[in-house]
Amino acid sequence: MRFLQRLARKENLFARIICLLMACGLWVYVMTDQNPIIERNIEVRLQQRNLPQNMMVFNAPDKILVKVRGSRAKLSSDNLSAEINASINLKNITEGQQSLPITVTYSGGEIVSVTPKEVSIYVDTVSEKKVPVTTRIVGAMNSDMTIGSSIITPAEVTLRGATHRIDKVNRVVAPIDISNHTGSFQTESELVAVSDDGYDIPNMRIIPERVMVQANMVSQMHSLDIPVKLVMSGDLPAGIVVTKTEIVPTSVRVTAPPSVLKELKDVKTKPVDVSKLDGSTVVAAELDLPEKVIPERRTVQIKISVERQN
Repeated sequence: MRFLQRLARKENLFARIICLLMACGLWVYVMTDQNPIIERNIEVRLQQRNLPQNMMVFNAPDKILVKVRGSRAKLSSDNLSAEINASINLKNITEGQQSLPITVTYSGGEIVSVTPKEVSIYVDTVSEKKVPVTTRIVGAMNSDMTIGSSIITPAEVTLRGATHRIDKVNRVVAPIDISNHTGSFQTESELVAVSDDGYDIPNMRIIPERVMVQANMVSQMHSLDIPVKLVMSGDLPAGIVVTKTEIVPTSVRVTAPPSVLKELKDVKTKPVDVSKLDGSTVVAAELDLPEKVIPERRTVQIKISVERQN
């Protein structure tokens, strides 16, 4: 009886071992066939660690390419890029050009490759300086209008950024779009840092970033020397021929809105009557001025030389 009991226990143990081996085999089959080991390329955000507060980094890529190996289930995760940590260590970094290795870790699998393996960066100190604000006119405007007085609040701002870029800033401008303004107006403007040679410097921290501008539009007047053109009227008396005319001065300075000056090719005299000429003469001729034109003088001298023919 005891012999049979021992035999039954041995057979039961054997069966259990067989079941365990079958379970292990089934698990291996499922893992290799249904959840195989695969590789995947994925872009990962490159983090900057231990950067001193008084330093700035340039030219570091935002992302790098990492190839990882692991189970399909792991590598199919929508959050895979967040589970992979890629960073450069900026502790004890110094100014200038630096090449630093990239450290990548992933607890869910194996790192196969990292591209690039290291990054070349430029490191600079952080500086601050105060700069006055000026206005910059943008937008299509009436050529006869311009900005009169303007008040900028605040009139001075603080720049904060890399020393080599701060040193290039000549001024800070507040762009003002005057396309739809005719009188006094108030507008908020986002500031732009400008270099000595007039180029905008992007990614510069300006404190505050925006200013309030109060301005008014005023009429714009330009001055220009315009030639004088003689206009004569009437018929010359019989036997009289005009041989020469001279205008003194030959041009006159006028002031007018730009749109008027653009179309003004000459300033004509009011008609000079030559119907009663009996010899050479000098007359004062009044200028026939278009609307909105203000002359430096209103009359010119006309010298008319004539000959009598038989």
